[in-house]
Amino acid sequence: MKDKVEQIVIVGGGTAGWLAALFLDRALNSEPHHHVNITLIESSDIGTVGVGEATVPHLRDTFAYLGIDEDDWMVNCNATFKAGIKFVNWTGLPENDVFWSPFEPFPSPEQLEAQIFNHLGKQQSSGGSLPFDFSCFKSVRLCEAKKSPKIGVESPYVGQTSYAYHLDAGLLAAYLKQIAISRGVKHIVGNVLDVALDKDGFISHLKMDLDVKLYGDLFIDCSGFQGLLINKTLKEPFISFSNFLPCDSAIAINAPYDVASDKEIDPYTTATALSSGWVWSIPLFNRRGTGYVYSSAFISATEAETEFREHLGVRSYKAEAKHIKMRVGKNKNLWVKNCVSVGLAGGFIEPLESTGIYLIEIGMKYLSAYFPSRGFDPILTNTYNAIMDTYYESIRDFIVMHYCMTNREDTPFWQHQKYEPILPETLKSKLESWRAIKLKKGLLVPSLALFEGKAFGKYLHLCILAGMNYLPEPNLLSSSISNAESANLEPKGGSDDALLGHYQYLSNLHQGNISAFRETFARLCAVCQPTATTQQQQ
Repeated sequence: MKDKVEQIVIVGGGTAGWLAALFLDRALNSEPHHHVNITLIESSDIGTVGVGEATVPHLRDTFAYLGIDEDDWMVNCNATFKAGIKFVNWTGLPENDVFWSPFEPFPSPEQLEAQIFNHLGKQQSSGGSLPFDFSCFKSVRLCEAKKSPKIGVESPYVGQTSYAYHLDAGLLAAYLKQIAISRGVKHIVGNVLDVALDKDGFISHLKMDLDVKLYGDLFIDCSGFQGLLINKTLKEPFISFSNFLPCDSAIAINAPYDVASDKEIDPYTTATALSSGWVWSIPLFNRRGTGYVYSSAFISATEAETEFREHLGVRSYKAEAKHIKMRVGKNKNLWVKNCVSVGLAGGFIEPLESTGIYLIEIGMKYLSAYFPSRGFDPILTNTYNAIMDTYYESIRDFIVMHYCMTNREDTPFWQHQKYEPILPETLKSKLESWRAIKLKKGLLVPSLALFEGKAFGKYLHLCILAGMNYLPEPNLLSSSISNAESANLEPKGGSDDALLGHYQYLSNLHQGNISAFRETFARLCAVCQPTATTQQQQ
């Protein structure tokens, strides 16, 4: 067809570029006799940070859709499992300053009410010493026990409990690149010297090294924070979130494991609050990826690095520190004319809830759903931009919640978060409603509908509310759930004992034992399965 998009040009590699290439190839080139040419350009002059990176469970669906072998990519990217996030020193509360954001199946409203009612009753009888997450979430107990979410016999991307991953971002980009090229994505190493526009302001072609011109119908900007196509060429304005999220800088250090103390690998991310921000700790198979996300308005880069190294201890003293300036916010529109910005080129919300790769996945999902012709119908573009706005704003508000509800006031940064936070109106109205509703008997669970979001549902918002001590007193909550029914909804042991230790599972994976174990189990199941004849005789 004359108006069909036939040439897609992706500017920039890394995880964003190669994941976009694979997603578009899968979405557009799976049908017979239907082929769109995809070309990815990356500069040899621009490297990747290569830090440890955490993800959310949605990546399992994406990689399954792309036909990527779970065992193989995990081994090649030194990946580990992630069953949730452990927050340390965020609340400023006098007791144990820890709460969790676990990955759990979302309960029904009735189950949720029973869990909350049961927890608050136990809180009252224990004098307030029982943490909400340990009371309600099975995966928290599994995390503390350093268990894998798998036994070893499950199908790919299936576990005994929900999970995501920790991974080496540099290795993942290289792995995705290898697969994309093998599937027909054209790879060009070169520099974009200039971008030519047509008379209507659409991108016509790229001017490359050696006077090469590269034409395309649709351009995907994966050029990182510089926004080469979307910002520099098409002049799309960038909307900063810095007034809501003041952390604008990061320091990344890859810390080696201490063989004496690191006898297991945490199946969770740890986010520890420091004086002017927080530190991520992401356990990979071969090392620990760490970073300090901080606000340059409250601490200098030198002071931040000193504090960070003191927090990490001796193992960090010889490790190189990479300083990163973050552009927090999003383009006013992620899709402009014939250019779609993806990854850091489109927007970035600080990495507290591990949404960087997730927003790439979501962007590609909806681009595939609203894929244009050469006419670029504004209805498609506007719909895409409106949907992506809701995701960015939902994630932004969720992350702001972690800061603005704190009781910490031991440093200027945390005093600002407690007493002078600037809140998006969308979040401000929700919190005001919650503060009013939570004091009225019997309205707790219905009021959680306030926090239903695109990326994070009300269950995960509840974890923050509970962690920051924003649940009502037990005597203010009514419930029709009996004590017996409530007890039946407590976290159960189930197959906990059968779950392998996290390090044990990963070691078996790297040695090739998991695939062999899975095949043996499948053969045994086949032998034990009654034949059709036997079933008929019975």
